[in-house]
Amino acid sequence: MKALFINACVREDSRTRELCEVYIRKHWTDPETEITTRELEREEILPLNRERLLRRDQDIAEGNLASADYHYAREFAAAEEILIGAPYWDCSFPALLKIYLERICVNGIMFRYGPDGRPEKICAGKKLIVITTAGGYLPQNSSLEQYWKELCALFGIPELYFYKAEGLDILGNDPREILDQTSRSL
Repeated sequence: MKALFINACVREDSRTRELCEVYIRKHWTDPETEITTRELEREEILPLNRERLLRRDQDIAEGNLASADYHYAREFAAAEEILIGAPYWDCSFPALLKIYLERICVNGIMFRYGPDGRPEKICAGKKLIVITTAGGYLPQNSSLEQYWKELCALFGIPELYFYKAEGLDILGNDPREILDQTSRSL
């Protein structure tokens, strides 16, 4: 199996990263599992601007998707299981992750549009696991989980697992117990 860990944690002592490591130790234990880790903090991923967007549109139209511009998309598309670790920041996740996701959403690599205009799966993805942590609490109907559902629908990834450890910085809460409880649920 090919597994991909997208680490969008920028803090050295990231609680989100800690939970991701627990997940990896629990679930990706088969020695045949090929694990690739993408540390977004160390990547130089540029957001789409007018020039890059026009080039991507032209490449898609011409079927020219072999260039290095699409290596993140090809890497993601080849993975059967993808783990994304991203802290809950400003009602979402770090901008680095959004830029990464923008760069992998490539028609012709991750998905294609069928005759009815609906996206069709062409990536290998079977499972997307998202782990987040928050000092406070996520809203009850958070748009964050909905975002991941919509992305899975676009890519045709049938399984989504969304884990959150929240309330970690609330006075009176025991952050270690919250993290341990979340670790047990992974």
